[in-house]
Amino acid sequence: MKYHLCILLGLSHFVMAQCDERYQDEIFSEVSVNTVEYTDVYDWSSTDSGLDMDIYLPVGDTFVNRPLIIFAHGGVFVSGNKDNPTMITLCESFAKRGYVTASIQYRLTSTATLLSPNASEILTQTVFNSISDMKAAIRFFRKDIAENNNTYGIDQSLIFVGGYSAGAVTATHLTLIDEDDIPSNLQSFVDASGGINGNSGNDGYSSEVSGAINIAGAIHDLSFIDSQDHAVVSIHAQDDNTVNYNCANALNNASLPVLCGSGEIHQKLDELSVYNNLYSINSGGHGAPLVNLETVGIPFIADFLYTIVCQNTGLIKYNEPALAVFPNPVNSYLSINSLQKFDKLTISDAYGRKCLDLKTTIPTTQLDVSELQNGMYYITIFNKNEFVDRQIFQKM
Repeated sequence: MKYHLCILLGLSHFVMAQCDERYQDEIFSEVSVNTVEYTDVYDWSSTDSGLDMDIYLPVGDTFVNRPLIIFAHGGVFVSGNKDNPTMITLCESFAKRGYVTASIQYRLTSTATLLSPNASEILTQTVFNSISDMKAAIRFFRKDIAENNNTYGIDQSLIFVGGYSAGAVTATHLTLIDEDDIPSNLQSFVDASGGINGNSGNDGYSSEVSGAINIAGAIHDLSFIDSQDHAVVSIHAQDDNTVNYNCANALNNASLPVLCGSGEIHQKLDELSVYNNLYSINSGGHGAPLVNLETVGIPFIADFLYTIVCQNTGLIKYNEPALAVFPNPVNSYLSINSLQKFDKLTISDAYGRKCLDLKTTIPTTQLDVSELQNGMYYITIFNKNEFVDRQIFQKM
């Protein structure tokens, strides 16, 4: 059993999400937008230093523990920016529902790449670079919690990523690929982007997410998907020839990488009993999910996320916790007893930095926590990737 030590810089109060009327319908009329540079490791262009994102907050919201969604734009990894109209629509609409949202810049390649004899290799590397950048954006918020007392008022246990087209490809890969999933033919691309956590900055913080929003996106290889993966909600047209609903070369171009779209992702996740849903559109091509985005697509996504944010984390198990941890405070050995089935257990510090990730089916477990630094920690259990319960313990 390998521990990753976490240094606790302070204490934070764990507040479960209180949903009431939040997160399903728009309850705020205005949002504010703040542009920040989330990393200076890579530049957007020769005239635009660093990588920026726009952060959207609901005006007048008094909640300080809100779910976060980070979106990425489309553009075949050769064009687009954070002010893409679809990203603005998504960010504003979910911020009005009570989320904190963000739209990011990420590194692109040139249009000439699409005509290059090495197009497949260049685009594959660009995808892994974009994953590295998005992970740095996730870590930006957890770093802000640790160093700036949570400027944006987010709940770091409820961070989602999403996007349209290329942005959805980035978010879906980030959510579904674990270090153990990487095949040998892709290892060099992962290494070149800095490994599984990337090299885009904000090191030392977790880049784990609770799920992905996949709008006309895809994944390179269905073998990335396993029973421990996080939730995915998808919208896709069956006649999409840009990013195929099933499996085909991107842009229907044999020189570009093969991608497996939402139809295949949904089927695979269903087979593994991973929480997911798909809104399948009969026709309309690649742009079909955007036609009725505000009236159909966003409400569909909002209902899916509501189940995770509210039913799985905030509104159940208050009186009858499934998880008991003792002794608490603990010095060396922590005993864990669960009244419900679980197959995964994690321990994180107050800033979301993971210290232990353990797959187990034993309802009563004893863990050696003597190597952890003194402080407060969260222990969370999952079953088939769905949240079961979370408790706090103190290491003395």
